[in-house]
Amino acid sequence: MRISKYILTALQNSLWFLLLFLLTQPSKAQEIITDENNDTISITTDTITLPKYVPVTLVEEPTNKFFQGFSLSADLFGPVQTMTTDYGTLEAALTVNLKNTYFPVFEVGYGQCDHTDENTNISYKTKAPFFRSGINVNMLKNKLQENRLFLGVRYGFSSFNYDVEGPDIHDEIWGGSSSPNHNDISSTCHWGEILLGVQVKIWKYFHMGWSVRMKRTLSVGESEYSKPYYIPGYGTTINSTSWGASYNLIFDLNFGKKKNIKVVPTI
Repeated sequence: MRISKYILTALQNSLWFLLLFLLTQPSKAQEIITDENNDTISITTDTITLPKYVPVTLVEEPTNKFFQGFSLSADLFGPVQTMTTDYGTLEAALTVNLKNTYFPVFEVGYGQCDHTDENTNISYKTKAPFFRSGINVNMLKNKLQENRLFLGVRYGFSSFNYDVEGPDIHDEIWGGSSSPNHNDISSTCHWGEILLGVQVKIWKYFHMGWSVRMKRTLSVGESEYSKPYYIPGYGTTINSTSWGASYNLIFDLNFGKKKNIKVVPTI
């Protein structure tokens, strides 16, 4: 009986010690707030070890999750070029953000050209959609900041028809004449691009960005009558390399993106 009494007393003391230990441990409290951009912020702090009268500082912990959202963008330079020159494009893009480092891109657009050569009076007309896909790589060391400097590559493709019209061409040596008029000539083009670009945050979910592109054809379908003067999405074929530029308005779709904030006592 005496041994049982000792065992019961020891068990009671152990339970009281365990209860006291649990009560004195700091408990975690989590509060969900939003910042000035309406982004969700999760705050975790110790409610017992951090009295209310102790001044604190909110410190954002750097996080870089694999999937950071995606964005939609539209080129503003193409419509201006269409209104002021003989050719231009309308295009938009869907971009996926992976770790704020890699940005797979899919671009779709519509290109058109109505050009007449001043010397020969031969006109060239075409309009057709085009597609590009590729990836941008953020070259900045700090991947978590809102601005980006990137290098990118693209593969482009367009299938189109074009018209060539003009006055009859006279053969001064053999005599006779031939007509350059041909309609609905079918062609396709595959090309590659290398680009350099910058994106800058302007307000909440919006970025502005520009890029410079160097393009080179991989293959072009040529008919027995002529080769394409202009390829939708690529540009003119006067030189072996074509240059292009874009100026984009970008809308980031990363609603509810969480930031990890920790509370640090200010000493």
